[in-house]
Amino acid sequence: MVYLFLLAIPIVGLLVIRAFYRDFADLGDWLWFQDEYDAISQSIDQFGQSSYLYIQSIHIIGVVVWFAGLFYIGRLFVYHKEASRRPEQERKILEEQFTIMERRLWYAITWPGLCITVIFGTLMLLYIGLPPWIHTKLGLVVLLVGYHLYCGRLRRQLEEGTCRWNGRLLRIFNEVPALLLVAIVFVVVLKDLLSWTVLLIILVLLAISILVTIRWYARYRKSVAL
Repeated sequence: MVYLFLLAIPIVGLLVIRAFYRDFADLGDWLWFQDEYDAISQSIDQFGQSSYLYIQSIHIIGVVVWFAGLFYIGRLFVYHKEASRRPEQERKILEEQFTIMERRLWYAITWPGLCITVIFGTLMLLYIGLPPWIHTKLGLVVLLVGYHLYCGRLRRQLEEGTCRWNGRLLRIFNEVPALLLVAIVFVVVLKDLLSWTVLLIILVLLAISILVTIRWYARYRKSVAL
């Protein structure tokens, strides 16, 4: 994830150069490397015209990384909680391992993904402004950030052994970002053409499917254990 932050440095640097290089346009008139100067100026100008696409690309990468972290850490929470059913010696080893995995995932993947998404998403707003559909997207992002922060609370509780949630609740909780992801994608793609009725129907059907699948899996595991 640190490479994404390193990637952001030249992008932002080029934006700064793009903003000020025209003030020094006359400098090239007396430089001996006039051709090279003109080529660099042309490249910077082309970057300025497509800078939004560069920013959007990094924003999308950040979103992918962020969701990957949220999906995976939710799954680790389930395994961490279910490890408490194991024999004492095995339980201790598993809980220590899951604690390490959760901490590394949280700080090396999930948090950087959030920061990149928010930073470059904010830069995108400087280009596109605040059209009506973006308010809905921002509202969904706020919900996702709230989910992210609550994951941090659950991680600390699991690490301290004070989490009262069972495996089934954690499985349901782990599906929340999937619903938010579906909603965000539809809002971003359809924008003002989005039908709220259609979106709500899709989300409800998806939620029902998730709950049915979780319930079926719980019964399956119980039957196998017997």
